[in-house]
Amino acid sequence: MLFASIAYGQNSTIEADATTHDYGDLENIYTLRSEFILKNNAEKTLYFMRADVDRDVKVMVYKKALPPGDTVHLSVFYQPTSTGKFKREIKLITSADGQPYLLAVKGTIKSIKNDDKTACYYFGRPNKPHHSGDVIVYNPPTVNKPPVNPVKEIDPDSNRDDIDTSEFEVVDPPPVEEPEVTVSNEPLNRFVYKPNNIVFLVDVSGSMRDSSKLPLMKKALVVLIDQLRDIDRVTFITYSDSVLLRCEAVNGSDKEMLKKTVQSLNSKGYTRGAKAVLFALETAKKNYIEEGNNQVFLATDGKFPFYEAHYEKWLKESEGKAIVLSAVAFGNDKDALVNLKEIARFGKGSYIRIRHFEKDKEVLVEEIKLRSKKE
Repeated sequence: MLFASIAYGQNSTIEADATTHDYGDLENIYTLRSEFILKNNAEKTLYFMRADVDRDVKVMVYKKALPPGDTVHLSVFYQPTSTGKFKREIKLITSADGQPYLLAVKGTIKSIKNDDKTACYYFGRPNKPHHSGDVIVYNPPTVNKPPVNPVKEIDPDSNRDDIDTSEFEVVDPPPVEEPEVTVSNEPLNRFVYKPNNIVFLVDVSGSMRDSSKLPLMKKALVVLIDQLRDIDRVTFITYSDSVLLRCEAVNGSDKEMLKKTVQSLNSKGYTRGAKAVLFALETAKKNYIEEGNNQVFLATDGKFPFYEAHYEKWLKESEGKAIVLSAVAFGNDKDALVNLKEIARFGKGSYIRIRHFEKDKEVLVEEIKLRSKKE
């Protein structure tokens, strides 16, 4: 089932990809942004009227009306003022049923940033008193009467005391910054593909200094990054004469950070591959997503030893978690390629060879689709 309604008395005509986002522990938060996709499951057009929320919550929705079977992207912004556990409920009032549709975000704020210059933003999909808070809401149009209020834009980071929240029309988001999202246009459709916890283990040893290997890998990674969603988490680990955690569990929507990490990769030193693979396993376990795709990509020309003892340690330290190990191969060293095929076979993953960008640029995307597709 693609959508689910989970609360007693929930509006019967609306379905959602998720009704609650539980973020767990969060560090360095300025604004927490959550994304929901809602579907009109009725046989007539659905109109959104308002959202009842706490004062520190703001809501944006990107369509005035939702035709039967159509979807809409809804954003919830929560700006914490104190640390500790939080739970914010959104009562979405629509033209259907007269029954609110309930959404929620929750977690624990460990630390807060005072400004948005250096704060970590979370664009996640990972349950109160209510009032009409800082939201963008709207009235259903009538046949002979235009909407009462003009369209208003609300800055998600603006001061709520400066905003009249009694009635608003929907804001159509700027196309460059926040394009309207529909299920059919999303590269990795969240209703078809499960969330991904991806660990890229990238060989930056001297043997990868070849003029084509590292550039090919970077290009393929950028193509994949462009397809990732806010429900995906990405970790980059590099290894040569040392193993370095470059970034951990970065939201798939933070494409700028991910691409900067990729472009900063340079080759040097010799290879400590076996140690790096086991470190990648520990990182994948730490950020494990239940009911998701948890996968390590080993991107290398394969010139390192990985013996039976390492296989046994992988199995033991996996602790029963389903973590796939796929190998992404570069170069033409036959022994190295055989080695990578064996590693992929053992890791129950795929052996992926990248030789020509135009021909192979989407192989990582296809691998993610293969592993994350819902049954």
